Amino acid sequence: MTPDPVPDSVYQRVPSFGLRRREPGIAISVLALVVIQLLLLHGLVPNLDGYASLAESFLPWLGLPIIVLAALVLRRFSRLAALAVAASALVWALLFVPSILPHGDQGAGDPGAGAAASGGTFTVASENVKAGNPRVGDVAASLAATGADVVAIQELDSGSQAAVAAGLDPTHPFSTVVGTVGVWSTTPILDSRNLDLGLGWTRALWVDVDTDAGRTRVYVVHLDSIRPGQDSQRDEMLRELRTTLAADVAERIVVVGDFNSATTDRAFARLSDTVTDVGTSTVGLGFTWPSAFPLARLDHLLVRGLTSVSSVVMPANGSDHRGILVTLR
Repeated sequence: MTPDPVPDSVYQRVPSFGLRRREPGIAISVLALVVIQLLLLHGLVPNLDGYASLAESFLPWLGLPIIVLAALVLRRFSRLAALAVAASALVWALLFVPSILPHGDQGAGDPGAGAAASGGTFTVASENVKAGNPRVGDVAASLAATGADVVAIQELDSGSQAAVAAGLDPTHPFSTVVGTVGVWSTTPILDSRNLDLGLGWTRALWVDVDTDAGRTRVYVVHLDSIRPGQDSQRDEMLRELRTTLAADVAERIVVVGDFNSATTDRAFARLSDTVTDVGTSTVGLGFTWPSAFPLARLDHLLVRGLTSVSSVVMPANGSDHRGILVTLR
């Protein structure tokens, strides 16, 4: 005798104990915890072929998956997932909101040097002008128009040097150029030295400039690009730069240029015990590359013995990087 089939309504009354509801919540929670680990422990990820270091330059963009996870929590609420996503959002905010907010005076140096120079300021503009750029003359003209006392240029080539000089020489008659970098100044350059930073060919220099803040040593650097499997030369240049700065006894130091790394990059962090990176004095993270839609800040100005009065990222002007403009005291 065949038993009567159980009505569907009976199955519908059997409790599911929330398994189907909890499964998405668990997945969201796990992903949120992964984001937290990447934010806090990214320096422990093995830097195989430079992939981790490269990813670190885009670390602030981990805010996007947090937004996606938050949207999923709103769609299918889970207390566990909500707590995990809230925690990831809090960690992100603690790491990056201070950088987003406008910065006041920033810098590092001994009080005596600061007091001596407290009455004078000078402005530095810097930009990677892009090798082979047919608009390099326009880029140089826009930098001259900023009124900066010192203009630092990176990625010069044989075809662009004359155009850059034509745009800057009338307003900045004192200059030094070597390899892919150059510096133009409105006031005399008192001394200079070429640097290869372990690369084997010159791609950096320093000059002593007579400024209203006193004699100041300005380093201009163009570090090697970082690509998967090609990070060793960039990292070696950062190590050499740190060693050079640690040994430099100049009273006031500015280090500016295209570092091909962000402050979140583990290799860039090595500089923090010798000079201080200057953040922007406007709202935002100050991304400079690529110019059309900036995704990372690869261009920096760091100081010792000086403080910044203002620091902004300039509008796109024909290069693949956006320039930076910093006034120092």
